[in-house]
This record gives sequence, C-alpha cells and structure tokens, in this order.
Amino acid sequence: MEEEQELNMIVGEEEEEEEEEGGRPKPSSWRKNCDQTEGPKPEPEIEEHRIDIIVEISDKVKNWIGSVGNAKERTPSENPWPSIPKVPDQMLRGTTSSDFKKFYEPRVISFGPYHHGKPHLHSGENIKPLCAKEFLAASSQSIEDVYKKIKSNIEAVRKCYDTNATIKYDDETLAWMMLMDGCFILQFIRCGGNIKVLRGHQLYFVQEDLFLLENQLPFGVLELIFEGAPVIMMKDKIKQYVTADIARLVPVSSESELEKPAHLLDLLRSALLGSGRPEPDSAQDCWKMMKEFLSFQCLFQMIGRLFGRSKETTDSSSQDNNNKWQTFRNIRELKAAGIHFKPSATSFLTDISFEPHFFYGNLILPFLLIDDSTKPRFLNLVAYEMCPDAPKDYEVTSFLCFLDSLIDHPDDVKELRSKKILYNSLGSDEEVARIFNEITDGLVYLNDYKDVKDHIQKHYDKRVNTWIAQALRKHFSSPWTIMAFVAAVIILLLTGAQTYFAIPGN
Repeated sequence: MEEEQELNMIVGEEEEEEEEEGGRPKPSSWRKNCDQTEGPKPEPEIEEHRIDIIVEISDKVKNWIGSVGNAKERTPSENPWPSIPKVPDQMLRGTTSSDFKKFYEPRVISFGPYHHGKPHLHSGENIKPLCAKEFLAASSQSIEDVYKKIKSNIEAVRKCYDTNATIKYDDETLAWMMLMDGCFILQFIRCGGNIKVLRGHQLYFVQEDLFLLENQLPFGVLELIFEGAPVIMMKDKIKQYVTADIARLVPVSSESELEKPAHLLDLLRSALLGSGRPEPDSAQDCWKMMKEFLSFQCLFQMIGRLFGRSKETTDSSSQDNNNKWQTFRNIRELKAAGIHFKPSATSFLTDISFEPHFFYGNLILPFLLIDDSTKPRFLNLVAYEMCPDAPKDYEVTSFLCFLDSLIDHPDDVKELRSKKILYNSLGSDEEVARIFNEITDGLVYLNDYKDVKDHIQKHYDKRVNTWIAQALRKHFSSPWTIMAFVAAVIILLLTGAQTYFAIPGN
C-alpha cells in the first residue's frame, strides 16, 4: 500500500510539472490520469518522411552563378577617347541588307576597321597615300613622327572599337590604318571637299561617308596628326567644314562646348543642337500670362462663374486639360485652331517654342533643308544617340519625333514650305512626309518639348480660337475681302455720322 501511495504521489507531481511548463501529457500507462486534466486533447504527432534528392551543379551552371556574382553596374569607359560603336540592333530591326548598305555603309571610302577591306572600297584605299603625302607636306610634318605618335596610343585606339573588328589587325597595321585614314580626312577638309583625283559624284559620296556612325575615327587620332601643324589651323577648319554643311549658316557653339568631340558625327550633332534650349525669359513669361488672362477663354470662364459655375468645377476641368493626351495630329489641325508657324532665328534643332496670343498662337520652328542626305544623316545621329556611351539627352531623336507628330500629310509639308521653315530640294512633298515617318518608325517618343506641347494643347482645346480662325479663313482669306470689309465699316461709320448730324440741334 505504501508503495502504491508513493507511486501515485510521484505521478501527480510529474503531471503538475507538465502543466506548468506547457508540456504534453505522456501516453501509455498514465493515459487515465491525462484524461482527467482540463483542456482539449492534443493531436497525435505525425511523423514526416523526407526524401533527399541530390542535385549536382554542372560547370556551366557554376560559370553562370559566377557571372551573377561578378556582375557590376556599367561604368563609363576609362579610355581617354570615347568609343565608336556599331549601329545598335534596335535600329536594324526590319532593315534589309540593301537599306543597311544605303544608310549605314560607306560608298566610296572607309575610315576605321569596321568596313576596311571591303571589295567595293578598294579604289578609295588607293587614294589615301596621295592625300596623306599632300597633307603632311602642307603641314611640314614627317610621316615617321606622326606614325610614332599614333603607335604609342594604339591601345587607346583599340578600346574605341569593337574587339571583333580590331582583333585581326596587329598594332602596326592598325596604326598605319589610322594614319592613312586620318590624313585623308584632314586633307579632304583642308581642301574644302575638293580632291582632284575624285569625280563630282564621288566627292558627294565621300562627304556622306564622313558622317556615318560605323565610319568614324576618334577625334583624338585627328588631333595627333594635326597638332604638329598649327600653321594651317585644322581645328578651326574642321568646325567650319562641319557647320558650313548645315543649312543657313549660323554661329557655332562656344569653344568649350565643341572642344572635345568624340568624332565628326558627334561634332555635327553638337553643331545642329547649338547651345541647348534657351532659358525662358521672366519678362516674356509675365507678358504671356497677361495675354492669357485677357484672352477670350478667361472671359468666358469668368462669365460662367457669374452664372453659378463653381470654382471647383473650373479648377477640375483645367486640371483635366493638363492631363489630357496630345489630341492634335498634324499641321492642318493646328492651323484650323488658329496656330501659325514662323521660322526661328537660328537653325538649331532645339530652338522650338510656342507664343500664345489673344486668339491665335505662333509655333516657332527651326529652319531645315531636306535633300538626299537628310535621311541617312538623321538615321546615323539617332543610332549614335541610342548607343550606351552616347550623350543621354536624345535631343536629335526628340526633335524628329516632335516634327513627325506635326507632319502627317504632304499638305503639312506644303504649309511649312510656305512659311520658309522647310526647304525641299527633293521636289516632292510626299517624299518629305514619307522620310520623317520612316525615320521615326519604331522610335520611342520621349517626353521632351513637354512645355511646348502643353501650350499647343491648351490653345488647341479652346473652341473660341477655332471659331475665330475659321471665320478669318472663310471671310478674310484674300486682300479683296479685307478691303471690302474695311470699306463697309467706313461706309457704316460715315452713314452713322451723317445721320447723327442730320438730327436738329446736333
């Protein structure tokens, strides 16, 4: 009996300890005592059965894992000269081989390793030694000294180009290529594009070959060649040659802005863009705000408020107008809304602005010459801006997309021609409209010129402006109708005055 009492006491103490510690009641011989405790019964423990599958990582996967671990953010190249890339694949989608040869491949002469040695360019290689001889003689330089300077910088030259293009040339061959190509470019520019051994059509094609993306030499190579000849002032002549090709010659940007271009195509881009978009003038902004305040739209809004239209409704409607998508599609629609077009004071592509007036507006656009070289040059400029090491502003691409949003029909080109904004040397307005539509095909429309677009959209949304523009175009489209209107007004005034003075006592 004593042993049973001691056993029950021990079991009771263990149950109390398990309840205090939150433990689980033990099964088997003590199940009866556990059933007498308070609370729900615990669920029986389920044993988990795991099957371990051994997966071996191959050497290929290890290399992939290593590439992720070694991945770094892209940083600008440490090469003293900017890289000269090939045309990006995005620009070549849907491009046939014939289109590539027409817009991106040189026709007469190659510069650099990308197109060097192609069969149709062999005749150009035979001209380079003669041009090198003439330039070095004019600059009083030794060919050995110039070659040594290029050879000492050959590693920087290699880093400028794609490795697959330069790997087949040793250092001596690549340095000699740079020497011959650079001397030809400088001699061609020094002579104003007039090489006696080339015929007229060949000179035109060489001029086009100079501004192809895959046909560029580092500007540092050109500097190595002409820095020993300060007498001929090649740096100024290069700028004059590039800017002279821009229609309606305007002063080039300041010395600091065009001091170190990557290559000739980059120099052409800087000359086209100028010093950037002009900063808004505070005085002009105040005048614009005053004119907008006195406009008919504001008067109608004030009248609407007097008749019970709430301020919140007006504010919400104005906010909705600011958030609208662009609804105008071409020049004709803008003209119908009372928007006129004027040429800017410069030929810089960034010189675009909008001037709102009482019931009409003026869209200021830069002058542009359209000829056979327009499409290939703009395509190469756009391809250059799409490259990783190119400037990040996309100014040329933005200008082309903005102009494409205005030109949708040959009549749009005709209107810009009549305002001296476009000079069409192609002979067909349909061709000009097609060129801009093809250049911008597949491009991403950036949000540049947002202020100009917002001002245009704000003016375009005012119905009063459209009504007034339609009335003026319908009733005052010729000087004869204007003269008839003025005569009618004068007759009415004279009749009114005669009637007034015919009354007795006046």
